[in-house]
Amino acid sequence: MISASIMTINRRHAAMPLSFEAFRTLHHADYLTYARARLHPRRADEAVEQTFTTLRGAWPTVLRSPSPAHTAWIVLNDRLHASNGAPCCPAGALREELGTLAALGYSPEHSATLTGLPLGRVRSTIRRQPAHSARAAGGRNT
Repeated sequence: MISASIMTINRRHAAMPLSFEAFRTLHHADYLTYARARLHPRRADEAVEQTFTTLRGAWPTVLRSPSPAHTAWIVLNDRLHASNGAPCCPAGALREELGTLAALGYSPEHSATLTGLPLGRVRSTIRRQPAHSARAAGGRNT
C-alpha cells in the first residue's frame, strides 16, 4: 500500500512539467549560493523558493521568452531586491550581479549560462567591474 505522503509527492511532481523540474535541478544550488552572497541565508533561501514558485506558475510563458534562463535570472534578482527592501533593477545592477558571480568563483561561461546572457556581454561587463566593491568581494546585505 502506498502511503498518503508518497501519493502527495507523486501528485505534486506530476503537476510540474519535466522541463521545470530539470531547470530547477540545474539552477537551484547556484541560485542559493548567489542569493546567500547577497542576503542573510534565511532570507536568501526564502527568496530562492519564492523565485521558483513564481517561475513554476508562469512556466509556459517563461519557456516562450527569448531566453528562459535570463527571464528566471530577472525574477530571482527582483526577489532579492524586494527581500532587501531595495528598488528593483537599480542602476549598475547587472555589473553588480556578474561581479558577485565572479567573486564566488563562477567562470564567465557558467555565469552566461546561469544568467541567460551572451558570453561576450558577460565578459565585457566583468572587465568593466570596479576592482574593489563590497559586493564583488562577497559582501552581503542583511
